[in-house]
Amino acid sequence: MITTSATKITPLFLDTWYLQLLLLALVVALTYGHTLDVPFYLDDFSSIQENPVIYQWQGTLGELWQFSALRIIGYLTFALNYQVHQFQVAGYHLVNILIHLLTGYAVWGLLRGLVRTPLLTDTLGPATKHWLPLTVALLFLLHPLQIQAVTYIVQRLASLAALFYIGALASFIQARLSHSPLSRNLWALSCLLLILLAFFTKQNTATLPIALLLLELTFFPLHRPRLILIGTFALLGTASIWVILALVFQQNPFSLQAMQALTQETTEISRTAYLATQMSVLWTYLHLFIWPSSSHIDYDYPITNSFLVTNPNYHFVAQILHSEALFALCGHLILLGLAYYYFRRRPLIAFSIFFYYLAHTIESSFIPIRDVIFEHRTYLPNLGLTILLGWLLVKQLPQTFITLGINQATAKTTTAIVIVIILLTLATSTRQRNQKWRDSIALWQHNVEQSPGQQRGWIILGKHLLQAQRPAEGLAALNHAVTKEPRGDGTYTLSVSPETALNIVVAHKMLRQYDQALKWIDTAFLNPTLRPFDQAKFLVNKGNIFYEQGRYPEAEASYRQAIQVYPQNLKARINLAGVFGITGRHQEAVALYQEVLAIEPSNEFVNTQLQRLLTTPTP
Repeated sequence: MITTSATKITPLFLDTWYLQLLLLALVVALTYGHTLDVPFYLDDFSSIQENPVIYQWQGTLGELWQFSALRIIGYLTFALNYQVHQFQVAGYHLVNILIHLLTGYAVWGLLRGLVRTPLLTDTLGPATKHWLPLTVALLFLLHPLQIQAVTYIVQRLASLAALFYIGALASFIQARLSHSPLSRNLWALSCLLLILLAFFTKQNTATLPIALLLLELTFFPLHRPRLILIGTFALLGTASIWVILALVFQQNPFSLQAMQALTQETTEISRTAYLATQMSVLWTYLHLFIWPSSSHIDYDYPITNSFLVTNPNYHFVAQILHSEALFALCGHLILLGLAYYYFRRRPLIAFSIFFYYLAHTIESSFIPIRDVIFEHRTYLPNLGLTILLGWLLVKQLPQTFITLGINQATAKTTTAIVIVIILLTLATSTRQRNQKWRDSIALWQHNVEQSPGQQRGWIILGKHLLQAQRPAEGLAALNHAVTKEPRGDGTYTLSVSPETALNIVVAHKMLRQYDQALKWIDTAFLNPTLRPFDQAKFLVNKGNIFYEQGRYPEAEASYRQAIQVYPQNLKARINLAGVFGITGRHQEAVALYQEVLAIEPSNEFVNTQLQRLLTTPTP
């Protein structure tokens, strides 16, 4: 059935805005609804499950501000999640999925505004105006490259920041298009509020004022007074962001030393090396958007130290010709040149390209970050690519078919079929990959196959194998993360991270190789930089070994020492209560279990043990 409205090819069930929004909700539910049981991964543990700021939050913003001022909004959502769901992952995933859906709505709203801007409205037909917002929103929501920012719980920071960022862009467009002063002011106020929320969610949103200026330059006539006003706002906004950043970290915003300190997450990679590496990383991101077959979590990505190949056998020209970084840079400059060429001819193409690079500026330029590549960083920039792809499919593809001699009706039908096939392919891929996220062993086995040189992947695979009661396989995986450092006498020193050593201890304990496990614990404590947080974990495992051997006084001493070193360690309290229980000190065990439940009331094990003690007659 068809309508007789603006376009005669619009199916009735998608003719109204609320049915389009319902469709977006339906596809998100179908592609992400089965991920509610995906476990915690990577930073989920340190940022949420093992973070006392989250599970001991007293409801004041000051605690969260001290922990992470520039991400306070994101961590506030984690703290609120804990208040409702404790550490039940389903609740966290529900919020992440909802944020993803709302971001899709923001994309839809942004495009609904863009197609009505002065430089686009007369160049687009009714069918394009109707289908482009829906198509772009579907591409954004269904693309498998978005998974990491949705299914990986802590990367809510990326998706939530994108929600506020894109919402601010959409609000700006609505303010510019509004004829009523009241409506214009309300949309402008919404834009300002969303800018603040975005910046205090994640630092990659610092480019938002420039993005607003880009919208004005791209889609509206160059009206000098208005351009000066918006340009001044963008300049003052960017300057304000810098001042806030400096003051939060107690730095002088006018100091070169502050600029140096605040624009690098690590000193292990130089700015030149990071920038050169990012030239290739950006092409990897583009490749993953077009063909995401090799997508995985933790990449083993080589660092490019310079834009020139430092080979003494090469003269200067040869160094240039052999430089992958320079060729990658040239490719990016060509795309930016294309955007400049189309700036007034094809505003949507120009905006898509410029926005893609602008949104990557903070994390893929000269600000060194320890991990040079992560897929969740593409979540916001992918807006530019989905707009470009949507425009090619909705606007250009039917025109191409007509140019080839296909009649208009057939061209539109064929275009619709192509779009549906692409969307179904993306949805199927996203659903299948999300299914892999539900199986932690399969997920990390795939990761180590893709990046065998990345030690972190082997560590996490080993940890999940231990959790699956497969200690021998887990120990074999963990051994890939042990580095042998030669000494002068021909022997070797084993170099491992505290996390690796801890998991090796657990593996040996599970295999009842207690002496080896205790040796690894003693070796770990020789590290003078071992944090109290990690010391407590080793002490808990030492106590567990003694407990299994029936050496209860020594187990108790280890657990008490763990609590003394790091009082927030709940496992030490739970296991100490177990010692009290087995040695007949029931009242002390009950008191400890109640302390734990005051912090983590949903802990089933503790609840069960407490009820058992309370219902068991005291001897």
